[in-house]
Amino acid sequence: MAPWQLAKTYIDRTGSTGAAIRQFNFTQYVLSLNSTYTSLVSQAISANEPFEGRNATEYKALLGKMNGWRPVIQNTQKAAIQFALKSNTSIIGLNADAALNGITLSLNSVDNIWIRNLKLVSPMDCFPAPETYPNSWNAKYDAVSLVTASNVWVDGCELQDQLSGDYVTPDHLWPGWEVDRFDGLFDVEDGSDKITFSHNIVRNHHKSLLFGGGSKEAERDLGKMRITLWANHFNHSASRNPLMRFGTFEIVANLFSSQNDKPPLFSINNRSVSNAQSGTCSSDLPMDAVHQYHLGIYNQSKVYLSSNTFKQTGCYANDQTKFFTITESTNPALPAQVCIDDMSFRSALNKAKLDLKGILQKTLEYAIGLGKAVEDGVLLKCDGVVRSGLSFPKRFRSNDEVKQYVQKNAGQFNTGIDGRFCM
Repeated sequence: MAPWQLAKTYIDRTGSTGAAIRQFNFTQYVLSLNSTYTSLVSQAISANEPFEGRNATEYKALLGKMNGWRPVIQNTQKAAIQFALKSNTSIIGLNADAALNGITLSLNSVDNIWIRNLKLVSPMDCFPAPETYPNSWNAKYDAVSLVTASNVWVDGCELQDQLSGDYVTPDHLWPGWEVDRFDGLFDVEDGSDKITFSHNIVRNHHKSLLFGGGSKEAERDLGKMRITLWANHFNHSASRNPLMRFGTFEIVANLFSSQNDKPPLFSINNRSVSNAQSGTCSSDLPMDAVHQYHLGIYNQSKVYLSSNTFKQTGCYANDQTKFFTITESTNPALPAQVCIDDMSFRSALNKAKLDLKGILQKTLEYAIGLGKAVEDGVLLKCDGVVRSGLSFPKRFRSNDEVKQYVQKNAGQFNTGIDGRFCM
């Protein structure tokens, strides 16, 4: 049996009985993009021989249709799983079992939305498009998608890829693809504004929170995209915790837990503490589950950081080089701005105090070396970043207080009515 015949098959039922599109096969779609595979089919045609027991000419024609069929059947899946909310809507789970499983909540041009006490289980895209071998895929559906939405509060939810909260192991396709069928968990785009994301658990996911879809959205996003993250637990979320473009973002009193099995990207103050292997490695962690970064500082973002704490395990448990990633910061006339407020206490990694300002500067230097940023492309400043009248429900005095509060209060609770309604 050929290696590609061992792969799992996904077949859609778009169209009526007998329609040509019902021949779509996800494995064959991926194979149709593989020049090595299609050249074998062409060789069989030239030799006037069958290919894997079928007419090679007819099979090549079928492969040629797969790429065009894929977006059609993807939209069929979208119609089945997307649930659009209207303005002035609240969705509240009555207990810790309440869940929207495999649903994408669409908040498009709506106002005044409250989502609370739910497991928000991301839908799997049965038909993602491969991007970069071996594990980068373009999946279509988010658990929650905000487009030009305003006054949205998501509180006390658990965002993940299956009901159990466990990591979903990628499917494997010849010749070594790891198929990631998930997009974001909470994506905010196109001039959305006044968003609060609090007391949530974001777990076991890759590419979790995207705030700002790309440079093309700058005109719609600038002056809006005001988003607050308060007292959330990012629990083995490999990246985008969050990724931030154009808006104003408050990242306050969050707990970041990660497993870091990759060596540091650069040195911190020429010290070896972050470079030395310092923990237990995981030998079977899929590539898209490997920790990449927490906070993405992108185009013209204004970011306020305060009272966050970090817990890290893995081979390089003391690595400090993956707190931030910086890119798209190549215009010093339009810089990103970051305010690190450590007046109450300094953030810590595994209880060791951090110099986040120094780490951010080192990350910028690293990004400059990669051509992803320029000097003064990211400014460390608080003027113009901190919003007037900014306040939070609780003030913390230590990293331990933050950790204890988040572990107690983040995620679902057993009754839909408790003191958090009165925050």
